[in-house]
Amino acid sequence: GGKTTECKSSESYSCEVDESSRTDCGYYGINESECVSRGCCWAESSTSGIPWCFNSKKIVNPEPSPEPTPDPEPTPDPESKNCPADEKSRVDCGYIGVTKRQCEAAGCCWAESETDGIPWCFNEVGKDIHIEKEGITVRFQKPYGWSTVNLWAWDDEDNNVYGEVWPGKTISDIGDGWYSYTFPSDVSSVNVLFNDGNNQTKDITNVKSSSCFKLVGDNVMKTDDCGLGPSGCSYTITDLKTSESGMTAVLDLEDRICEKYDIDIPKLDFQAKFETNDRLHIHIQPTDIEDYPHNVDVPEDAYPFEIEDGPNDDLQYSYELVDGETFKININRKDGTPVFESMSFIFERQYLEISKNVDSNSAIYGFGEVFGPYKRNSENTSHALWNADNADPVGQNLYGSHPFYIEIIDGKAYGFYLKNSHGMQFSIQDGLMTIQAIGGNFDMYFFMGPSMEDITKQYFQVIGAPALLPYWSLGWHQCRYGYRNIDEVREVVANYKKNNIPLDTMWIDIDYMENNKDFTYDAKNFPVSEMKKFVNELKSNHQYYINMIDPAIAKDDNYAPFSRGMEKDIFIKDKNGELFLGEVWPVNLNTAFPDWHHPNIVEYWTNEIKLFKDLAMTDGNWIDMNEAASFCNGACNSGSDDSKFKMGEFNPRNPPFAINNFGYEAPLKTKTLDMDVQYYGGLIDYDIHNMYGHMESIVSYEALLNIDPIKRPFLLSRSTFPGTGRYAAHWLGDNHSWWKDMYYSITGMLSFQLFGIPMVGSDTCGFQANADEELCARWMALGAFNPFGRNHNGLEWDNARIRSQEPYIWPKTAEASRRALAIRYKILPYMYTYLVRTHTHSEMILYSFAALWPNDATALGIDKQFLVGKGILITPVIEQGKTSVEGYFPEGIWYDWYDHSNVITGPTYKVLNAPIEHIPVHIRGGQIIPTQGPSLTVYENRNKPFELLVALDSEKKAHGILYLDDGISYNVDGKFNEIEYNVENGTLTAKGSYNYDEPQNLHEISILGVSSKPSTVTVNDADAQFEFSNNELIIKNLDISMNDDFVVSWN
Repeated sequence: GGKTTECKSSESYSCEVDESSRTDCGYYGINESECVSRGCCWAESSTSGIPWCFNSKKIVNPEPSPEPTPDPEPTPDPESKNCPADEKSRVDCGYIGVTKRQCEAAGCCWAESETDGIPWCFNEVGKDIHIEKEGITVRFQKPYGWSTVNLWAWDDEDNNVYGEVWPGKTISDIGDGWYSYTFPSDVSSVNVLFNDGNNQTKDITNVKSSSCFKLVGDNVMKTDDCGLGPSGCSYTITDLKTSESGMTAVLDLEDRICEKYDIDIPKLDFQAKFETNDRLHIHIQPTDIEDYPHNVDVPEDAYPFEIEDGPNDDLQYSYELVDGETFKININRKDGTPVFESMSFIFERQYLEISKNVDSNSAIYGFGEVFGPYKRNSENTSHALWNADNADPVGQNLYGSHPFYIEIIDGKAYGFYLKNSHGMQFSIQDGLMTIQAIGGNFDMYFFMGPSMEDITKQYFQVIGAPALLPYWSLGWHQCRYGYRNIDEVREVVANYKKNNIPLDTMWIDIDYMENNKDFTYDAKNFPVSEMKKFVNELKSNHQYYINMIDPAIAKDDNYAPFSRGMEKDIFIKDKNGELFLGEVWPVNLNTAFPDWHHPNIVEYWTNEIKLFKDLAMTDGNWIDMNEAASFCNGACNSGSDDSKFKMGEFNPRNPPFAINNFGYEAPLKTKTLDMDVQYYGGLIDYDIHNMYGHMESIVSYEALLNIDPIKRPFLLSRSTFPGTGRYAAHWLGDNHSWWKDMYYSITGMLSFQLFGIPMVGSDTCGFQANADEELCARWMALGAFNPFGRNHNGLEWDNARIRSQEPYIWPKTAEASRRALAIRYKILPYMYTYLVRTHTHSEMILYSFAALWPNDATALGIDKQFLVGKGILITPVIEQGKTSVEGYFPEGIWYDWYDHSNVITGPTYKVLNAPIEHIPVHIRGGQIIPTQGPSLTVYENRNKPFELLVALDSEKKAHGILYLDDGISYNVDGKFNEIEYNVENGTLTAKGSYNYDEPQNLHEISILGVSSKPSTVTVNDADAQFEFSNNELIIKNLDISMNDDFVVSWN
């Protein structure tokens, strides 16, 4: 209920939309006036989850809106062409919609006019040329078993365009199985389907250019082998040169006209490099690159390291070009199996497009950040990549952009990465994947896998392996936005311990700041003297402290960080070279934004963080609002200067193609900077917007190392880009205390394993809205297995303070937390080994079923379960009111964590009992899990003896690895132990390298799946005491050094 505001944007839309059908048009916190100013509808609702600001509904057959008056263009110079100077003397040469390039290519004159009825494309004096508009041609390959091909066509208003009565009309048979029809030239867009009266294709919508289609399975796919000949968007391969390491060529448009959205780039430099046996690098940019400054590579400082090439004497891919033929990107495996076949390739100044067919049986993962299923919908996926302060709506662009995906075809995977920092639109519709970018170039990498983990290793070689993070970061973290004072924070720490719930790190949001200014403490509620005491209290208990730093600096001449920034000239400028001002959290003040590309920025940022740490030492930094986010749409201190796009003129504020920003094609500057703001070196935000948070992570990481070169930096960043994981961890942003958000936290974490940021987690129990006991109990149990585990909630919801949700608030939540976190802390040695191996071996912390069982069709779609490492299966309850959960168990043996005698053999589904305090956990046969504890802190945990949990597979084998070091040193310098455990033929062996002195010994070994009670057990040839029951062998009271090899045998 509530007041409804009618849309002001057009009479052809209505706000009479059922609540259940509303699609979000705003963001959390938007007010009515801003909603209406966007052209959206406003109506309050008492139902949780229903947006108050929502999109309107289109009315059929609306009255047409008047055409905007075009801006004038000077009359052509009569000396260069004999064009009439008088507008009234112009004789039409074109048709409505003809482009300037098409006009001039036909030998006609071009000049825009403000006068109605005056042609813009017109004849030279004495000539009589008329450019005929070509109609859209559609062709379809008749499938086997079809008797004929009928065409049924309609426009966007559901008016028939071809075929008044179903099934339409039979179209022309042009031979070789192809049927064709050309629409009248006044049809600019059409929807079609093909049929034979009994069988029919799916709808093919929004066909705007001549196209050929064929049926593959149930999907209609575009193709170019139907005899239409090269389209206007096709390039010809010229000047081809090949070598053992790759090939180069010039791609020539040869006077063809594409101009789908912008001016064509007529010649392109092409290079293919066979960089390794598994990595193909294709780079395409304008030949005259100096004329196209917005189509250059991403800045070099975004990747301050060399990408190493490797052996290329056994290429696992094949890619060939032929001089004089039409350019395509068709990549096969070594055995000839296709992996990537381009269907379109368009290169315009502010519009790039590449597309490929997607087989209905393939599985695609990645291309985010997005709130949605892990496996992308191969029929209906579409969202933008444009970093935005967007509070986790489903299917929209969020805080990070990762133009990287993995596709699994028949059990084998390949990966694709487009190294481009411009805004993009990613879609999979009716079996066609399309990537559209609004600038940059095609800097593409193809990774041959063939496993998902192989691909991430190959990908991380290009973007950088994840950072080596401190051991303590795997402990539990607590925060909220809204702690009123330092005493309240102290009380939270004390209550964790009082309730026997582990806690390693206490965080404070912007509450600690003086008027929300970076690098300050509120003198009343968070005085420096008390902050110092608090930090010392944490240190005495071996706990840690982190707080938030936003990038935006308050514009206040009496505020030292701003004054010092002005002195060093490190703030972003507007298009006129003046200080650009936005608005973020500082009270009643505008904000300036650091330029992370400026040569003075590291010195400035290091100094500010050091001065702040000197007040009260933090153990890491939390960098938020770094998309960059602003509460203004562009500059706060100037009016709009967003002129409409004109063909031939570069326009960063209104590009010719609109990505679906915020889900409604919002202007690019929405809640961020103007697109033409200037960075050092001539860069503008339009070109590098998606890298702002990534660059802040690089600078912040370097600053932390400058301050303390001994310890590993810890950073948590909201905004990310390929390679951010080399410097920072990530949390999944401002989610809600809703059940669906708990589910999407799993899919988000699995996706970021692929994106190279494995240290990731959600705001456990939700950031926005109010959690309750059941939701928070389930989410704390799930959160215990997030790589980055933190309970964090917000300040207000529905104009009221959000209730506290620390895990001890509710009894059942507290018990669920104790149980699940006890498992987390017990497996910390196992988790830390995987954390380190993300850095040293480019592995993952969490594994999806698709990553481990790519040949299992069921496993490919599982995203409500996951594995910690490769050995511990988590099956959470993520539905309200449930006390059981159905889980899928892939091939192998699975042991219940809580009752080792309860064994499941897969592949199978199993319904698991799961009361509110319980989360089902299973150990995968064939894995060896090193454990310690559990305790209430990482420090206490590391001072407990080790145990080994050995889970035998069906062949009575098992394997595991343990990595040990001091957990904190940035430069490990070889001072580590790495132990490999193997079980075979009733013998457990431990072999390793030992350069770190681990003080704790191995105290106990449990072996699951032993067929019968052994007669003897020996440890290094000496008899050992043991217990045996229910196929579990337990060897206790051991005192085995973790700094030497050992052998345990049983028979």
